[in-house]
Amino acid sequence: MNNNKIKVLGTSDVFVAGVAIVVAASTLVSDFNGYFSLGAAFIIALLLGFMINLFLAISAAELSARYPKSGAIYNYAKAIFKGHAGVFIGTFLGLSFFGMFAFTVAGETGAGALGLQAIIGQEIPLNLSIIALIVLAALPSIFGVKEAAWVSAGLLLFMLGIRWYFGIAGFFGIGHEYSWQFANLMDGVDLFNFNGENGILTVGLALAFWTFVGIEFACSMAGDVPNPKRSMPRGLIFGLVAILVTSLVMGLGVTGIMPLSEWQVLIKGELGQGGEAPQLAAGQVMFGTVGYYLMAVASVTATLGTLTIAFVAMPRLLQTIAQDGYLLGPLSPFFAKLHPRWGTPVNAIVITLLIFLSVALVSNAVIDWVLSAAYVWVLIYIGFHILAFISRWDKAETAGVFSRPVVLVNAAVGAVATIIALYYAFMGSHVYYGTKALIVLGIAFVLAAISYYFHRNVEHDQTPEQVDEDSNEKDLEAL
Repeated sequence: MNNNKIKVLGTSDVFVAGVAIVVAASTLVSDFNGYFSLGAAFIIALLLGFMINLFLAISAAELSARYPKSGAIYNYAKAIFKGHAGVFIGTFLGLSFFGMFAFTVAGETGAGALGLQAIIGQEIPLNLSIIALIVLAALPSIFGVKEAAWVSAGLLLFMLGIRWYFGIAGFFGIGHEYSWQFANLMDGVDLFNFNGENGILTVGLALAFWTFVGIEFACSMAGDVPNPKRSMPRGLIFGLVAILVTSLVMGLGVTGIMPLSEWQVLIKGELGQGGEAPQLAAGQVMFGTVGYYLMAVASVTATLGTLTIAFVAMPRLLQTIAQDGYLLGPLSPFFAKLHPRWGTPVNAIVITLLIFLSVALVSNAVIDWVLSAAYVWVLIYIGFHILAFISRWDKAETAGVFSRPVVLVNAAVGAVATIIALYYAFMGSHVYYGTKALIVLGIAFVLAAISYYFHRNVEHDQTPEQVDEDSNEKDLEAL
């Protein structure tokens, strides 16, 4: 038995994993862009984003407690639909999630690399910084889940500390010459403008959604949690609340020290990298060179924290699919292989690293990558709700975390709310971001179809006794 199967994680680890993946360098970029553009109106966008992600957290907690395996959405679909349909749908959704996260990594490493470049100097090529961040983040995942969780916990404390420090310093005038005023947050703002050039829905919602997106990432750790029915919902919901409060403290505290019109000019200039690194401009304004470097360090640590969790979850998603024999047929044994000492999917980690790195090196446009990932992620959220709804539609099914009516209503309302949010948040840009989403979904569909074809051929060549024997072996390995 490999040590990776020992259940060693609890509510705090779920909390850390969920918050660490969300409190990323790219959320510094999206949050400050939201606050500096919409001011106090961004609070409404944040609350809407919080509600959408709360619906998702309930559906995700239900699914992870009922099907506590590392494959997350892949295993959910496979268990719910059963048979060949479940295999194909699960593989498609799993690979779609993996492809979507390649966009996320691109935006995240772009934001972190700008911070690293600010620390070590502009003469260092940005792409070299991207490579360094991705490689460093992948290393802890090779040694085990708990080790990666410890690294993320340490980085998370620093990330949250920096955000709270800047927010509190802004409110109380600590260390800077500015005076916080609510009027600064209302500079040129129509508080209830939901549409248009600076609308809460058309501009703020996509950025606010990104503030919370990814909390369900902790579901991939359910297989290592002794009591997922208790730990998963608590960790996910507490995580969302912590993220909301942190964003409000940091964003309102910093933004309120200057009128929005001044912030907008500042972040669009060289100091804010044309809007790609507004956190650096905020640091410079508040504490001069020290603040600039603090925000740069916060960006780097946030990226490392996010990517560390990503390299725990994403390779395990591939390894889980491959262990079932559903990942590109003959290549399944390669992806499924575990390290003999640490019990980690080393081959899947290396392949994940190479894929994410190749996408991240294409472009350094942080906001564009963030919105591209958000579009696909919203579609996947709808998939989570559909799976949760179907899983509890049958009254005979075993109870999960929540009562059957709560799950059904939450999934239905959550799916509708998410669809509406997608429509308004990307109004006018559905073709651009929708095309990118179709590319990810199309590649996932083709790979799932190829994998399904190979697996059906293997099953066709086997006797019924061999199929049953293989299935029993996989069940024993899962235990």
